[in-house]
Amino acid sequence: MRKRVIFISGLILVLVSASCKGREAEPIKASGVVDGDVITVKTLVGGSADKVSIREGARVNKGDILVEINSEKLLAQMHGLDIREKQLPVSREKLENRKDFLRSNLDYWENQVQKFKRLSQKESISEDEVKKAELKLEEVKTSLFEVNQSLSELSIQYESIRNQKEQLMLQIRDHIIDSPVAGVVLERFISQGETVFPGSAVADILDQDSLFIETFLEEEEISGLLLGQEVSILLDGEQIPFKGEIINFGREAEFSPKYIISEKERKSLLYKVKVSIKGPMEKFKLGMPVTIIINRSTV
Repeated sequence: MRKRVIFISGLILVLVSASCKGREAEPIKASGVVDGDVITVKTLVGGSADKVSIREGARVNKGDILVEINSEKLLAQMHGLDIREKQLPVSREKLENRKDFLRSNLDYWENQVQKFKRLSQKESISEDEVKKAELKLEEVKTSLFEVNQSLSELSIQYESIRNQKEQLMLQIRDHIIDSPVAGVVLERFISQGETVFPGSAVADILDQDSLFIETFLEEEEISGLLLGQEVSILLDGEQIPFKGEIINFGREAEFSPKYIISEKERKSLLYKVKVSIKGPMEKFKLGMPVTIIINRSTV
């Protein structure tokens, strides 16, 4: 009788062990949706949209020009600054020539004053002649000072024009709106020829690199999962699963999301799990339903 009990007990242990192994090998399957970052591109300036190079559903690369807003006034100002900048070397050359001439005169009149003073001491010339020479020397010094001032002002003008051109270039650059990310144009909000205001939305662009899967799991399901754990992602109509990786667990439990339709499941509290997508993302679309399969060793 005792042997039978031992045999039955052993049989129960084998069955329980087999059952546990079966449960351990059973993967977690859950519904999920494709989500990602949608960037709303806005204008920094107002004006007429001269060129709109986007259409809904089109793929764009980072840096692609989306919209060009009229900047004719700024370009005219830039042209005027270019003309002024070209005139500066001509003005500088004239001033340098004038400066050389005045320096020669300065040397001449300095020598004349000294000469006249010597002659005056010998009473060879009058004091009036000496004073006239001294006045002429002061005139030359004043003119030379003014020329040097003009040359300094010319350098300031050159720096001012450069600064104005840099500011204009930044303003003109603001009239060209490019894509901040590589992705897909979800919606376009303006048309060619339309007048826009500063801060107007141009388009919504889905950042293709930001796509991820969002799913919800019960507490007992996520207890054995780890960050970085590999995940299989199944798309409807696709035979070969895509690879993914768990990158985030929700901190708090929340009610089941709207895409879980079972009344029984909707009553339970679930934890949000975020899964990154590895490999090509061309087949993933925003809001697309997917199935997540996660292998686990414990339940």
